Amino acid sequence: MNTKDKPEIVCNFCGKGKSEVETLIVSNDVGICNECTELCTNILAKEKTSKNRTKEKIREALDAQAIKSYLDEHIIGQDEAKVAISVAVVNHYKRVFNRTDIKLDKSNLLLFGPTGSGKTLLARTIADYLNVPFVITDATSLTEAGYVGEDVENVIERLLAEADFDVDKCEQGIVFIDEIDKIARKGESSTTSKDVSGEGVQQALLKLVEGTKCKVAVKASKKMVVSDSVEIDTRNILFIAGGAFVDLNKIVEKRMNANSIGFGSKLRDGNVDRSKIVHEDFVKFGMIPEFTGRFPVIVHTNDLTLDDYIAIMKEPKNNLLKQMQFYFNVDNIKLMFDSKSLSALAKEAMKLKVGARGLKAVIEKILQPYMFEISDLKQKGVKSITITDKVVTEDKKPIIKYESIQK
Repeated sequence: MNTKDKPEIVCNFCGKGKSEVETLIVSNDVGICNECTELCTNILAKEKTSKNRTKEKIREALDAQAIKSYLDEHIIGQDEAKVAISVAVVNHYKRVFNRTDIKLDKSNLLLFGPTGSGKTLLARTIADYLNVPFVITDATSLTEAGYVGEDVENVIERLLAEADFDVDKCEQGIVFIDEIDKIARKGESSTTSKDVSGEGVQQALLKLVEGTKCKVAVKASKKMVVSDSVEIDTRNILFIAGGAFVDLNKIVEKRMNANSIGFGSKLRDGNVDRSKIVHEDFVKFGMIPEFTGRFPVIVHTNDLTLDDYIAIMKEPKNNLLKQMQFYFNVDNIKLMFDSKSLSALAKEAMKLKVGARGLKAVIEKILQPYMFEISDLKQKGVKSITITDKVVTEDKKPIIKYESIQK
């Protein structure tokens, strides 16, 4: 009687009984049929194939010249930086995907140059090209573990999230640490008081940047206790530290002029060749030697020229002019800029001294009144709006053309 009353064991995945499938595997009153087993096997095989394809795509993309060409499509100028970064990235991923008996050191990058010169954009564009997870963190928001602020390990947690919680993919990612110059210590000697957001952060980043295994929470929040965690090995994660390092040129100039004192010495004009900057200069700036030593590749960006500003507006893919024209095209209004207006916009942006970021601010300010009135302009039958240099420099009205009225 007990045997008859006992319910038939079914597949706990699809609910089919033993008579409905070819094979039903049972263990402790839990069953799985051959069909679900095959389905799970296929899913796992597809995931493995997908991961292998991703790795293969990155391997195929490891061509420094191809990376440089891709960067040229999106970023104006900075050829020296593009070449240096392309080579460093290729060498980094060659180290990751190729086994060798030779112990290869990491090629983390220290990227410095004027604000708005394309440092972050260089790193982001390379990550897009390689299709690897990429996160940006602000060094000023980081603190040592146990203090108010963001722990350095939280950066890896964000990278894991960008990788859709795929550990292998996360370990192939790129981390860009911005404003790294803002965590410099005050002088070359160690600080007497605890510096949890300056030298302390540099110390905390050392192991992470060089390569260590850290536990990262998969599900965590302020209101919820960590329910799960995974171990991430940072040895294969590429770290790029970026900063403006204002007044670094004074340190370099002082070093280069040290042996140029006395009769017959040549006076320098204050312009420093950034390619001559060495790790020692960053130490004098306030970075600890151990930290700079973990960024063997030093890459610099140059100040933007007037021609660079003009080219940035119109040449790259997704350039600013195309972006602004899109907003007007939605309402069937053609937005145009004459050649003189581009020069005027570039000059106004240069006055802001924030690099290429100033271009968007200037263009938005010029176009804002017409974006606000765009519904009225559309009703009035405006066909095109042409921005001239006088619109920029003298606050004149643009050239507006209307649809021809058909009788």
